Amino acid sequence: MISMSQGYATANRQVALKRLAGNEALFKTLIGFFLEDAPSQLAQLQQAMAIADWPTVAMKAHSLKGLSSTFEAIPFMQLAAAVESQAVQEDQFHVAETVRQLQSEFHRLVAELQSYAR
Repeated sequence: MISMSQGYATANRQVALKRLAGNEALFKTLIGFFLEDAPSQLAQLQQAMAIADWPTVAMKAHSLKGLSSTFEAIPFMQLAAAVESQAVQEDQFHVAETVRQLQSEFHRLVAELQSYAR
């Protein structure tokens, strides 16, 4: 079992805003994009995993990793990278557990981003 969230915040608002030159409006817009796009990406990843479509699992994990990088969401990014790697290796033994962890971390990340968007 991978434990990525220990020692890292779910997201890092300060780092994200620094990348965006302090542009709060852009930050909130990017949160909106994440909240709009990421749930369908995760659902598509799960559907692909159910039919052992490893290239799609890897692609969706890569997309989720990229979507979350804006927010310096280290635990989520690390789990998405692990899913991507496991899918490339067609490691179905480990990928299911890692996807469960990714889903859990996704819910934590969404809650935090929603609090920032207020």
